[in-house]
Amino acid sequence: MKLRSSLIALACLASFGAAHALTPTEIVTARGDGSLKEVRLTGASALRLLIGAYIQSDLAQPTTFDVFFDSAAGSNYRAYSFKTKVAIGTWPVGTPVVIYKRDLGGSTQGVAPLLNGGDATQTHMLIDASCTTSSGPSPATDVQKPGFLCAGTTTGLAHGGFSDVEPPLLQEVVNGGSGLDTSGLDAAGFVQNIFAVAVNKKLYLALQKAQGLVAPSATVIDESAAAQPSIPKTFIAGALTGQMLGSSSNKKGWNLLIPASVDSNINNKRINVCRRTPGSGTQAASNLYFANNPCGGANQYTPTAGSTSATLAVTGSLTTLQNSSTGAVETCLGNVEALADSSGGGYAFGVLGRENNPQALVNGVPSEKGYRYVKLSGATPSRAGLISGEYDFAVEASMQWPKSDAANAPAADVLALMTKMRAELGKASILQGLDPDLQNGLAALPSTVVGAWSDLDATTKSYTSHTNRASANSCSFVRMTK
Repeated sequence: MKLRSSLIALACLASFGAAHALTPTEIVTARGDGSLKEVRLTGASALRLLIGAYIQSDLAQPTTFDVFFDSAAGSNYRAYSFKTKVAIGTWPVGTPVVIYKRDLGGSTQGVAPLLNGGDATQTHMLIDASCTTSSGPSPATDVQKPGFLCAGTTTGLAHGGFSDVEPPLLQEVVNGGSGLDTSGLDAAGFVQNIFAVAVNKKLYLALQKAQGLVAPSATVIDESAAAQPSIPKTFIAGALTGQMLGSSSNKKGWNLLIPASVDSNINNKRINVCRRTPGSGTQAASNLYFANNPCGGANQYTPTAGSTSATLAVTGSLTTLQNSSTGAVETCLGNVEALADSSGGGYAFGVLGRENNPQALVNGVPSEKGYRYVKLSGATPSRAGLISGEYDFAVEASMQWPKSDAANAPAADVLALMTKMRAELGKASILQGLDPDLQNGLAALPSTVVGAWSDLDATTKSYTSHTNRASANSCSFVRMTK
């Protein structure tokens, strides 16, 4: 995932001279001599690529940047080591830093463990001599390709957190909350996070055939934008709230979208739902968008509870498999794609942050995760679709930390780093420098620009939304405001 042009990268390399990657060995040494700065951030796995990409492009000296995953997929913990290319607080240029990012548990882990003095038992990645080398290069050139795998964890207070929605929403019962008071957090929105419905490729092809977008004899999907199929928002809402059960007896499943002429066994095809656990910001966004929960009061629906041990299958009634990270939802979709039968295979859908790209270029090599995004009721899930006002499945992501009077308030230099991140992460000038793989999932907030949106230059306009919900109120409607 290259974030700057090669010319800029070469210029940066020259300017920083002989600096070298901050490997586990150097990290252990710097930790021992007291020069290492370690920052623990947690929550919002949907934003993991934006955070890593920003660190790489705007904080790190290029030749000092390394990427760490907890496993090959990096689903639960990631970290980024580097030497600073700018001064931050009292940290001079060249300060060795490790920023840890916990994805396990989703957005709620970026809220609840920061409250009431903090949770010192929260786990984070441990970088030490037990880390092993991975297939990625060191120094790293792509935030999706780790140079090291570190399976060990340690406990400690997080310095700050991210959430896909405002902290109070995650304290609602439907989102796994317990009603904690979040007023002790310094929280603010910083970017519009775009979500979308993803389906496995076999379902994508079946939908294309059903909608006349490819020939009935097609054996591979048509990747063109013109052939992107659509699923009604109402169908997804029904499937997520226990109405689209999918079986030959009730005939309320994929047969409502795909005729028997496309899949002769369509009445028996299982609706496999790949979703996040309660406490996930992605799941909170899904709950409010498809179930009007907790926003609707007496007019809200209850999302179908998932199981972490649900069995994925080609046929049968609706099954919901829930997991604690974005990567696990991607894996679920890929696992259903691997299922097969004589009439087309298994079908699944899930909600993901649109910054995730199933065909991302990783160090120049195309990846394939077995899913694609579909339109929702004809609207394209993209940054351009959001900015035009045609697509509205987006929420305002938040970054927060304990206020200054809290026992676990961050130290001055860590606060300076997090303040810088929150102020810069979501700006159009930053977003346009990031990898195209993730740009479709993010848009600058209308509040980041002064004056009329229509007066902006074309580039800034293409990265800046002029539709939004009320700040820190995801239950409000999306409207055009600039």
